[in-house]
Amino acid sequence: MSIERMKPIIVKLPYGRYGKADFEKALNETKGGISARKLVKDSELENTMLYLLAYPTVYIVCSETRNRYSAKNEYTAYVGETNNIRQRTKEHLSADARKRDDWRFVFESVSKNADAVQQYVISHPMFNKSLTLDVENRLMHYMSSTESVKKLNNRRTNAQGAYYTSNHFDEIFSKIWLRLHRSDPELFPAEEIIRDSALFKASPFHKLSEQQMDAEEAILERLNLILELGKGNTHVVSNPQLIFVQGAAGTGKTVLLSHLFYRIATEIGIQGNTYSEDEEQQALSHTYTDDLSAYILVNHKEQVHVYNQIALKLGLQKKPNEVVMLPSQFINRFSETNGHGRGLPDKPKGKADIVLIDEAHLLTTQGTQGYSGKNQLYDILKRARIVIAVFDPDQILQSRQQWHRAVLQRLLLDTKASNDKASNDDIGKISKPDTVSLGEEDGLSTISIDVSHIRLAQQFRIDASDEVVQWIDHFVAGGQDLGPIPRDRVPHSSNGELCRQPYEIKVFDSPIELFNAIVEKTRESAGGWNGVGLSRVLATYDWRYSTSSNDGDPNGFWNVAMHCDDSGHWHMGLADNDKEGYIPGDTNPHRFCKPWNYQLTDPSPKGIDKNLSWAEKDYTINEIGSTFTIQGFDLNFAGVIIGPSVQYRNGKTVFNPQESHNYLATNKRKDLEEDYSKQKEHYSMQNIRHELNVLLKRGVHGLYLFAVDEELQQRLKECYTSAR
Repeated sequence: MSIERMKPIIVKLPYGRYGKADFEKALNETKGGISARKLVKDSELENTMLYLLAYPTVYIVCSETRNRYSAKNEYTAYVGETNNIRQRTKEHLSADARKRDDWRFVFESVSKNADAVQQYVISHPMFNKSLTLDVENRLMHYMSSTESVKKLNNRRTNAQGAYYTSNHFDEIFSKIWLRLHRSDPELFPAEEIIRDSALFKASPFHKLSEQQMDAEEAILERLNLILELGKGNTHVVSNPQLIFVQGAAGTGKTVLLSHLFYRIATEIGIQGNTYSEDEEQQALSHTYTDDLSAYILVNHKEQVHVYNQIALKLGLQKKPNEVVMLPSQFINRFSETNGHGRGLPDKPKGKADIVLIDEAHLLTTQGTQGYSGKNQLYDILKRARIVIAVFDPDQILQSRQQWHRAVLQRLLLDTKASNDKASNDDIGKISKPDTVSLGEEDGLSTISIDVSHIRLAQQFRIDASDEVVQWIDHFVAGGQDLGPIPRDRVPHSSNGELCRQPYEIKVFDSPIELFNAIVEKTRESAGGWNGVGLSRVLATYDWRYSTSSNDGDPNGFWNVAMHCDDSGHWHMGLADNDKEGYIPGDTNPHRFCKPWNYQLTDPSPKGIDKNLSWAEKDYTINEIGSTFTIQGFDLNFAGVIIGPSVQYRNGKTVFNPQESHNYLATNKRKDLEEDYSKQKEHYSMQNIRHELNVLLKRGVHGLYLFAVDEELQQRLKECYTSAR
């Protein structure tokens, strides 16, 4: 029988009932499945039961409760795989129930009511060990990204490499998920809904590329060495160890960090020994079994919220901000406090073993309202043995995140110094540690740290050919002409079909046309050939924004506003005689006025959408996002309105900070003035360029553009027209 005709076998039955007769009954009652009568007629019942009871299967154990506020079902689930489902069920309800709280809860529930917990058992004629592990891993990926799943129990990632049936995996899994979705759409939402979620994109269950796997293994090997050397002999490894993970936007740094943190959290035992017999521990646990402390930090509240949800679902923390937190929260936790309970950055207290920092370029290098120190990375290193930090100097957006150039060069984080040092042979490999000093330029006591680097280069976010990615890079770099927008070269499969949809870059004549096109994209199903799902409009920070007052808008909103004159040119702000501000459903072809991020009120009942990121909330399609809402997140299509801080003059793209309203990007730092005045590009110009870089690289499948600057808009239109 061909793979196309092979169908998954899925039965649902109460977890307290796992006899052979119970499986036969469940098979007979399965909706959309083959009835027992037909199986008997076709002499297939025995073979089907054999697939279920004696061959490899994947199973999902779940219980549900009703949220009293949203009236929606919420689930606790466990995903596993086994070669003997009845024996494995018996083990979970006996041995595992004595050792683990999650299985004790299941045992007690089914003891009171055999129907209290349900089990889905999945089989397929092509299942083998590797294929079931892949199915288990992707089920974990999907269900950890599902809003209705509040707790997901398992302790490993299982993505497999190549095996003889691996080319059929995607097709088999899609059929399995579709059957599950038809059975319970709340527990198993449509694939396009899951793939649009921020949880999906930051999940530790992504299958890593070969480059990412090499990088992860290199980091784990280094961690093993450091932990073993320091075990019981803290003087052996005296300097804080700092490992930088570098790569441009979209090179899979967050996926690697999330995957790495999950392995560290589950394998070195920050949860204790919570494995079942079928959950194999891996690298770190074989060499270092003591419980260690591990944390993940990111200086972005929306991303902290996403990581907190993942850690809570997977049991890595019992409440928010235990292991996932803002850098300032971590520094406070490991500091002596003043009389008011606030941590003192200059007085460390205790040390964490391992700290992972996502988006480390967002760390501040001066004091802020919530942080009284001078350099967050410095203060974290004073409180940790090992720090693994994702860093991209081209995503520094604010003056308070800027570094002394000499320090960047010393740490090999300066773009030029990093590129000069790197080679293709270094990709995915960890460098030997160099001992460098940190703190002197900030007037702090100097500390010595051992610094290593690992680099990623493969582009994952922008699903386009190298020529398209290079055109975007050239636009972002500035200081040069923009050539024709290249057509995306899409590879073909062995049967001659396109492997993916072409990446689309399109330039619009007005912000209204761009906005309407993005709205249409959000209405298309992400599962179709032309459908793309989650899409939003973004803008450079060239319109005023404040949470404390408004700019005359009768709604009290700060808006991205423009008007069109009689000659067809668009200008900043509304026309002099236009005082209406934001108008829902406005159809005036000569005005564009949409609220900035976070201005509109969430219309959903209180609490229902609080766990969604800005772009995931339906109503935000009527808002314009910025780097503050979208940095670190993906969109399928990004519509970018480029304000007058980006211009085209004398045949090249230039950046004008005077046109920006982002004072965090343009305000001056006296301690850096001398450092950056020697450079042709002032740091505020750098920040504007980096802002454009972040916005233009959010779209996975496409980028829509409109520029306020007339010369830039004209040049973009020429580049677009010449390529058609």
